[in-house]
Amino acid sequence: MNTTLLTPDAQAPPVSRSPMREALVAFGRNHAALLGVALLLTMAGISIIGPWLYPVDPFDIVWAPLSPPGTEGFILGTDYLGRDIVAGIVHGGRATLAVGAAAALITIFIGICLGATAGYYRGWVDDVLMRVTEFFQVLPALLLAMVLVMLFAPKLSTIAMAIGVVSWPSVARLSRAEFLRIRELDYVQSARAIGARNTRIMWR
Repeated sequence: MNTTLLTPDAQAPPVSRSPMREALVAFGRNHAALLGVALLLTMAGISIIGPWLYPVDPFDIVWAPLSPPGTEGFILGTDYLGRDIVAGIVHGGRATLAVGAAAALITIFIGICLGATAGYYRGWVDDVLMRVTEFFQVLPALLLAMVLVMLFAPKLSTIAMAIGVVSWPSVARLSRAEFLRIRELDYVQSARAIGARNTRIMWR
C-alpha cells in the first residue's frame, strides 16, 4: 500500500485575494497615492471646519488692497480689493470640494452607463455610443464647459454639471472595455441562458 505524504504547501490551497483587496494592497504600497490622500483629507478638513475657526466673510473689504502678508494680522495679506486672502481660501475650499465631488459623480454616472451599455450590447449600439464618445473627445473640454456655463445660470451646480458633461468619455471607454471582458465570462453566459434580463445582468 502506497502512502503519499502531502507537504503543507500541497495541502493548503493558495489563498486568492479579491480584486478590491488587491487594489487596497497596491494602493497602500504607493507612497505618492497615500501622500495625495493625506493632502486631500487635510484640505477637506480645513474646508469643513475652517469657517468656524476663521469666521471672516471672504467678501468683506477689511484692509487696503494688495497688502503684503503679515499686515496687521492678515497672514497672507489682502487681494486687489482689500479682502482677506486666507478667508477666501478657507471659505472657497468648501465650494471647490462640493463642485469637484458633484462633477465626479456626474462623470462616473454618465461614463459607466454609456460604457456599460456599449460594451454589453455591442453591435450598432456600441458603434453609435463610441462615435458619440469620440465626438466629445475631440471637442476642447474647457471651451465646451465654458459655453455650457454661459448658456445656463453661472451657479456652482451649473459648473459641476458642465465639468461632468465634458469629462465622461475616458470613464466610458474604461467601462466599455471591462464590460466587453465580463460579458464573455461563464456566470454571465449562465445568467443569459436562464433568461435573466439584460439590465439585471449589467447591474449585478
